[in-house]
Amino acid sequence: MYFLGASDFVDPYTLDSFTTPSLLASSKLEKHYLHVGDVVVLAKGHHGFTAHYIDGSLQPAVVSSVFLVLREIQAEVLPEYLVWYINLESTQNELKAYARGSALPAINRTILGDLKIDMPPLSMQHEIVALSQLKKEESRLLQKIDDLKTTQLELLLKTKIQNNEQ
Repeated sequence: MYFLGASDFVDPYTLDSFTTPSLLASSKLEKHYLHVGDVVVLAKGHHGFTAHYIDGSLQPAVVSSVFLVLREIQAEVLPEYLVWYINLESTQNELKAYARGSALPAINRTILGDLKIDMPPLSMQHEIVALSQLKKEESRLLQKIDDLKTTQLELLLKTKIQNNEQ
């Protein structure tokens, strides 16, 4: 069984592919198993209260106690939209303002439940999530292009230096 901590999430929609099972399955833990469509929100820490979508790629799985699990989300709310909305900088700033504790800021279910979330129609939620995913892919591709250009420049300059030495 997978025991997921904050470091196991690469981004809000992706788990680290190197995550390995670390717990023995137990009937006592079944009520805590994550389900496809669950949203988990990091509830403690200095780096914000990031929401993550559970796609079911690692099953069975449970999360550490630093997460709040949102389950049985209303039919008119797309879980991926909820993740996108919670992760907006403005929403994160609002959560940070309401967080308790100075040594280790934390939010609880009440703070998260009191959060006002704008709910457009389901079709618009799908569009927003799709645009967000396209933006993420664009950023990934631009980073890859930048890395390749850096490698190309390094090879060019290294060849130039080596040719000068001869």
